[in-house]
Amino acid sequence: MLIEVDAEVYRRIFPSSPHPFISEPFIELNKGKAEKILRLVEDRKKPGMGLIAGVREKTLYSPFSAPFGGFHFRKSILYSSEIDGFLSFLKEYIITHGLDGIELTLPPDLYQSTINAKAVNSLIRMGFRNHIPDITSWIKLEEFQGSFSHRGSNESYRKALRNGLSFRNTTDSNERKEVYDLIARNRARFGRPIFMTFDDVLNASELWRTDFFVVTAADHSILASGIFYRSFRDIIYALFWGDNEKGRNLNAMDFLSYKLWSFYKDLGYKYIDLGISTESGIPNNGLLRFKENHNAVSSIRHTFSWRTDH
Repeated sequence: MLIEVDAEVYRRIFPSSPHPFISEPFIELNKGKAEKILRLVEDRKKPGMGLIAGVREKTLYSPFSAPFGGFHFRKSILYSSEIDGFLSFLKEYIITHGLDGIELTLPPDLYQSTINAKAVNSLIRMGFRNHIPDITSWIKLEEFQGSFSHRGSNESYRKALRNGLSFRNTTDSNERKEVYDLIARNRARFGRPIFMTFDDVLNASELWRTDFFVVTAADHSILASGIFYRSFRDIIYALFWGDNEKGRNLNAMDFLSYKLWSFYKDLGYKYIDLGISTESGIPNNGLLRFKENHNAVSSIRHTFSWRTDH
């Protein structure tokens, strides 16, 4: 069976996390966004798996305030039967504790492909509902050799150079707010939600280095911006990025992409996680095509749920 343990015990069992959004500092930062935080492990000497979930309205959520959640595990070479057993115990825990169910979003394969393959297989076999999967994308920086794979994207970058655009990583507090505001307006223009306030972004920047980038025109006006987390070993996470109408006409996003890939490759990072290009599983064709035209690899990000009344 599964038992609830405190943070100290849980971290003694699982001292590291497969991605930053289930790390203890991040969970602690966001604990107020759930009614309760549960840390669940198997009731045996050496648990192989664990789950941190937030409770809201009698439902478990992993994540409860992040792009994705998922399991902790002692090692990636777990038997599928171990995952089966954990999921069986999880359903039993939900029932015996009067909960209604669980919603679980696994991380992209970029973070844990071996566990994901077995977890997806087990979740389906164990009767969890597989939602329409999201499409997520990332950049393999070692394959970026100073040009994009799509000829049109290279030409757009050259146009941006001729337009006299500039790129910088800003530490100015007022300019950082401008970075966020431009992205918020960009999302509003395209009907895409933004789930973090500027204060939320600043709070997260206390956990890990957060970069704020600006692309400016020859007249110093801001055309595009981005906020990126240096949150996990060799993977950069793209929190937000976008342009304005003037920037779109001057190829600012092509310029920003080129500069970002170069910037993080020079720092020794291996990947940039660009996040999903879907809303409730429905692809944003323009966004997905933009990423793929600028060297992104696309993959599936799975969300599962299980309810006691099904």
